[in-house]
Amino acid sequence: MENFFVPKKIWKDGGPFPHVLILLSEYPEFREYARAHHELLAEYGEKLGVIPQEWLHSTVQGVHHAIDEDQRDMLRVAVREELAGMNPFQVQLGPVWPGVTAVTVAVYPEDGMAELNGRARMAMERVPGITLRAPELRFWAHSTLAYARRNFPGRKLNRALRALRPPRVDITISRVHLVTQYQHPDLGYYTWKVVEEFQLGQVPAVLSDPV
Repeated sequence: MENFFVPKKIWKDGGPFPHVLILLSEYPEFREYARAHHELLAEYGEKLGVIPQEWLHSTVQGVHHAIDEDQRDMLRVAVREELAGMNPFQVQLGPVWPGVTAVTVAVYPEDGMAELNGRARMAMERVPGITLRAPELRFWAHSTLAYARRNFPGRKLNRALRALRPPRVDITISRVHLVTQYQHPDLGYYTWKVVEEFQLGQVPAVLSDPV
Protein backbone atom coordinates (compact mmCIF):
# COMPACT_ATOMS: atom_id res chain seq x y z
CA MET A 1 0.00 0.00 0.00
CA GLU A 2 1.02 3.64 -0.45
CA ASN A 3 0.90 6.51 2.03
CA PHE A 4 -2.41 8.37 1.75
CA PHE A 5 -1.12 11.54 3.37
CA VAL A 6 1.22 12.74 0.64
CA PRO A 7 1.82 16.51 0.25
CA LYS A 8 -0.79 17.01 -2.48
CA LYS A 9 -3.50 15.57 -0.19
CA ILE A 10 -2.58 17.54 2.93
CA TRP A 11 -5.16 20.22 3.75
CA LYS A 12 -3.97 23.74 4.45
CA ASP A 13 -3.86 24.13 8.25
CA GLY A 14 -5.74 20.83 8.53
CA GLY A 15 -9.01 22.55 7.65
CA PRO A 16 -11.73 22.86 8.71
CA PHE A 17 -13.47 22.50 5.37
CA PRO A 18 -17.22 22.03 4.84
CA HIS A 19 -18.33 18.53 3.92
CA VAL A 20 -21.61 16.67 3.60
CA LEU A 21 -21.28 13.29 5.29
CA ILE A 22 -23.25 10.22 6.28
CA LEU A 23 -22.23 9.63 9.89
CA LEU A 24 -21.90 5.85 9.93
CA SER A 25 -20.78 6.14 13.53
CA GLU A 26 -24.50 6.55 14.36
CA TYR A 27 -25.41 3.12 12.95
CA PRO A 28 -24.78 0.29 15.47
CA GLU A 29 -24.73 -2.33 12.71
CA PHE A 30 -21.86 -0.63 10.95
CA ARG A 31 -19.94 -0.01 14.16
CA GLU A 32 -20.08 -3.76 14.79
CA TYR A 33 -18.96 -4.45 11.23
CA ALA A 34 -16.00 -2.10 11.62
CA ARG A 35 -15.17 -3.62 15.01
CA ALA A 36 -14.88 -7.05 13.37
CA HIS A 37 -11.90 -5.70 11.40
CA HIS A 38 -10.27 -3.70 14.17
CA GLU A 39 -7.97 -6.36 15.62
CA LEU A 40 -6.54 -7.21 12.21
CA LEU A 41 -6.01 -3.58 11.21
CA ALA A 42 -4.49 -2.70 14.59
CA GLU A 43 -1.74 -5.27 13.97
CA TYR A 44 -0.24 -2.86 11.43
CA GLY A 45 0.48 -0.22 14.07
CA GLU A 46 1.86 3.02 12.66
CA LYS A 47 1.51 1.76 9.10
CA LEU A 48 -2.26 2.31 9.20
CA GLY A 49 -4.39 5.08 10.65
CA VAL A 50 -7.32 3.00 11.90
CA ILE A 51 -10.43 5.18 12.20
CA PRO A 52 -12.02 5.21 15.68
CA GLN A 53 -15.68 4.25 15.71
CA GLU A 54 -16.86 7.77 16.55
CA TRP A 55 -15.36 9.06 13.28
CA LEU A 56 -16.69 6.44 10.85
CA HIS A 57 -18.43 8.08 7.91
CA SER A 58 -19.08 8.11 4.19
CA THR A 59 -18.33 11.31 2.30
CA VAL A 60 -21.14 12.59 0.09
CA GLN A 61 -19.30 15.71 -1.12
CA GLY A 62 -16.63 18.01 0.19
CA VAL A 63 -15.39 21.55 -0.33
CA HIS A 64 -11.61 21.62 -0.15
CA HIS A 65 -11.11 25.21 0.91
CA ALA A 66 -12.22 27.37 3.82
CA ILE A 67 -15.47 29.36 3.72
CA ASP A 68 -16.75 32.23 5.86
CA GLU A 69 -19.84 32.32 8.08
CA ASP A 70 -22.05 33.94 5.44
CA GLN A 71 -21.15 31.24 2.94
CA ARG A 72 -21.80 28.55 5.55
CA ASP A 73 -25.25 29.98 6.25
CA MET A 74 -26.04 30.04 2.52
CA LEU A 75 -24.77 26.47 2.21
CA ARG A 76 -27.04 25.29 5.01
CA VAL A 77 -30.07 26.71 3.22
CA ALA A 78 -28.98 25.35 -0.17
CA VAL A 79 -28.36 21.82 1.14
CA ARG A 80 -31.71 21.82 2.94
CA GLU A 81 -33.50 22.88 -0.24
CA GLU A 82 -31.67 20.48 -2.56
CA LEU A 83 -32.33 17.51 -0.26
CA ALA A 84 -36.02 18.37 0.11
CA GLY A 85 -38.19 15.54 -1.13
CA MET A 86 -35.42 12.91 -1.26
CA ASN A 87 -36.56 9.80 0.57
CA PRO A 88 -34.54 7.48 2.83
CA PHE A 89 -32.96 4.53 1.04
CA GLN A 90 -31.31 1.25 1.90
CA VAL A 91 -27.71 0.29 1.24
CA GLN A 92 -25.54 -2.71 1.95
CA LEU A 93 -22.08 -2.14 3.40
CA GLY A 94 -19.32 -4.58 2.49
CA PRO A 95 -17.14 -6.21 1.43
CA VAL A 96 -13.89 -4.62 2.59
CA TRP A 97 -10.79 -4.44 0.45
CA PRO A 98 -7.38 -2.73 0.66
CA GLY A 99 -7.04 -0.15 -2.07
CA VAL A 100 -3.84 1.63 -3.05
CA THR A 101 -3.94 4.08 -0.11
CA ALA A 102 -6.82 3.00 2.16
CA VAL A 103 -8.86 0.06 3.41
CA THR A 104 -12.37 0.77 2.17
CA VAL A 105 -15.89 -0.59 2.51
CA ALA A 106 -18.14 -0.91 -0.51
CA VAL A 107 -21.58 0.72 -0.45
CA TYR A 108 -24.23 -0.82 -2.74
CA PRO A 109 -26.44 -0.09 -4.53
CA GLU A 110 -24.86 3.15 -5.65
CA ASP A 111 -27.96 4.92 -6.98
CA GLY A 112 -29.08 6.62 -3.75
CA MET A 113 -25.55 7.66 -2.86
CA ALA A 114 -24.99 9.05 -6.34
CA GLU A 115 -28.23 11.06 -6.09
CA LEU A 116 -27.12 12.44 -2.72
CA ASN A 117 -23.80 13.44 -4.24
CA GLY A 118 -25.51 15.20 -7.14
CA ARG A 119 -27.84 17.13 -4.85
CA ALA A 120 -24.99 18.14 -2.52
CA ARG A 121 -22.92 19.37 -5.46
CA MET A 122 -25.83 21.45 -6.75
CA ALA A 123 -26.22 23.00 -3.29
CA MET A 124 -22.53 23.87 -3.06
CA GLU A 125 -22.44 25.30 -6.57
CA ARG A 126 -25.21 27.74 -5.58
CA VAL A 127 -22.98 29.45 -3.02
CA PRO A 128 -20.82 32.27 -4.44
CA GLY A 129 -17.13 31.68 -3.83
CA ILE A 130 -17.32 27.91 -3.37
CA THR A 131 -15.22 25.96 -5.87
CA LEU A 132 -15.56 22.20 -6.28
CA ARG A 133 -13.19 19.64 -7.69
CA ALA A 134 -14.27 18.17 -11.01
CA PRO A 135 -16.88 15.42 -10.56
CA GLU A 136 -15.97 11.78 -10.98
CA LEU A 137 -17.23 10.11 -14.14
CA ARG A 138 -19.07 7.76 -11.77
CA PHE A 139 -19.49 8.59 -8.09
CA TRP A 140 -17.65 6.09 -5.89
CA ALA A 141 -19.76 5.37 -2.82
CA HIS A 142 -17.61 3.97 0.00
CA SER A 143 -16.51 4.27 3.58
CA THR A 144 -12.98 3.98 4.94
CA LEU A 145 -11.77 1.86 7.86
CA ALA A 146 -8.09 2.85 7.72
CA TYR A 147 -5.68 5.05 5.77
CA ALA A 148 -2.14 3.98 4.91
CA ARG A 149 0.35 6.20 6.74
CA ARG A 150 3.42 4.87 4.99
CA ASN A 151 4.32 2.60 2.08
CA PHE A 152 4.30 -1.13 2.86
CA PRO A 153 3.61 -4.44 1.07
CA GLY A 154 -0.13 -5.14 1.15
CA ARG A 155 -0.26 -8.78 0.08
CA LYS A 156 -0.56 -10.17 3.64
CA LEU A 157 -3.28 -7.66 4.58
CA ASN A 158 -5.18 -8.37 1.38
CA ARG A 159 -5.26 -12.09 2.08
CA ALA A 160 -6.21 -11.58 5.73
CA LEU A 161 -9.13 -9.31 4.85
CA ARG A 162 -10.31 -11.77 2.23
CA ALA A 163 -10.24 -14.56 4.82
CA LEU A 164 -12.03 -12.48 7.47
CA ARG A 165 -15.18 -11.52 5.55
CA PRO A 166 -17.76 -10.83 8.30
CA PRO A 167 -21.40 -10.70 7.15
CA ARG A 168 -22.29 -7.54 5.25
CA VAL A 169 -24.74 -5.16 6.89
CA ASP A 170 -27.88 -3.46 5.60
CA ILE A 171 -28.83 0.00 6.85
CA THR A 172 -31.30 2.71 5.91
CA ILE A 173 -29.78 6.10 5.13
CA SER A 174 -32.30 8.45 6.71
CA ARG A 175 -30.19 11.55 7.42
CA VAL A 176 -27.09 13.37 6.29
CA HIS A 177 -25.00 16.03 7.99
CA LEU A 178 -23.27 19.22 6.99
CA VAL A 179 -20.06 19.38 9.00
CA THR A 180 -16.83 21.29 9.31
CA GLN A 181 -14.20 18.60 8.82
CA TYR A 182 -10.62 18.49 10.06
CA GLN A 183 -7.75 16.43 8.67
CA HIS A 184 -5.23 14.90 11.10
CA PRO A 185 -2.26 13.42 9.21
CA ASP A 186 -0.51 12.84 12.54
CA LEU A 187 -3.37 10.55 13.62
CA GLY A 188 -4.21 9.16 10.21
CA TYR A 189 -7.89 10.09 10.01
CA TYR A 190 -10.49 12.90 9.91
CA THR A 191 -12.77 14.43 12.57
CA TRP A 192 -15.58 16.98 12.35
CA LYS A 193 -18.04 19.26 14.08
CA VAL A 194 -21.69 19.02 13.04
CA VAL A 195 -23.22 22.16 11.55
CA GLU A 196 -26.68 20.77 10.78
CA GLU A 197 -28.51 17.48 10.38
CA PHE A 198 -30.88 16.97 7.44
CA GLN A 199 -33.57 14.30 7.67
CA LEU A 200 -34.52 12.65 4.39
CA GLY A 201 -38.15 12.26 3.45
CA GLN A 202 -39.32 15.56 4.89
CA VAL A 203 -41.53 17.71 2.69
CA PRO A 204 -40.55 21.37 2.87
CA ALA A 205 -43.10 23.71 4.41
CA VAL A 206 -45.24 25.68 1.96
CA LEU A 207 -46.32 29.14 2.97
CA SER A 208 -50.00 29.77 2.28
CA ASP A 209 -51.18 32.97 0.65
CA PRO A 210 -52.61 35.52 3.06
CA VAL A 211 -56.40 35.60 3.23
